[in-house]
Amino acid sequence: MVQITCADDHLDAFNTWYNSHLPNLLRIPGLTWAQRYINLEKSEPGATRFTALYGIRDAEDFPSLLDRTGSSEFHPIAASEFGAFSQLDGISGHVANVYEQINGSPLRAPLLESDRPLSIITAGGDPEHETEWDNWYTESHVPNLLKIPGYVMACRFRVLEHPALAGFNSAPKYLAIYEVENEYVLPTLRPGAAMHPAARAELDRWVSYGGIHARDFGWGFYCLIQSTLSGRSDNPLLRQLSLLLIRPYARLLKSSQA
Repeated sequence: MVQITCADDHLDAFNTWYNSHLPNLLRIPGLTWAQRYINLEKSEPGATRFTALYGIRDAEDFPSLLDRTGSSEFHPIAASEFGAFSQLDGISGHVANVYEQINGSPLRAPLLESDRPLSIITAGGDPEHETEWDNWYTESHVPNLLKIPGYVMACRFRVLEHPALAGFNSAPKYLAIYEVENEYVLPTLRPGAAMHPAARAELDRWVSYGGIHARDFGWGFYCLIQSTLSGRSDNPLLRQLSLLLIRPYARLLKSSQA
């Protein structure tokens, strides 16, 4: 997972580059899919937050995809793309983590078979209470959220440690991803007058327990804007598919704030 904030006056150049960046990366063996999302909260004036999610075949592929320590295994396409990224203007808040799934529905199929919005949450746990907090999150918080109309799927991840990942894992230890039915239910899931009573009740439980023991908490609703699949997919129906879902940002942001 990669999260980046881009100043709005640099968005055109940023998006032009990213629209070729994902297909270029998917040429590297081991990277199986990539999807990019725009944050609908617009919480930073004059800037827009993005999240990119990537599927990696196996930990054995880390050196060719991610090892920037001078390894001879680092793929030249990856080196070129990382170099180009470092030249982008208007970028801030860049974090990159490699996660492994620890709970919930398998991630790949839901993401690649729909363009539904996502709720993306990152958080660490207070070390003194982390085990208890982690269990509460999996056994109580996630099941309660999935009972709320509008939530479709949930899965949780934990940072994966590996020697090839030096320079990564700068974001919080845990990641949760929730698939949402559509953009129109978002007002019922976020704080506000239209919030569903069950969503408000679970928010209250989060504030009274979960939030107290969370560290470096980040949250937002995101909408898909770019999806790219590797031509090396095991599914022949998915081979050679590269789809750009470029939507008017103004419409997305306006609908999210309605």
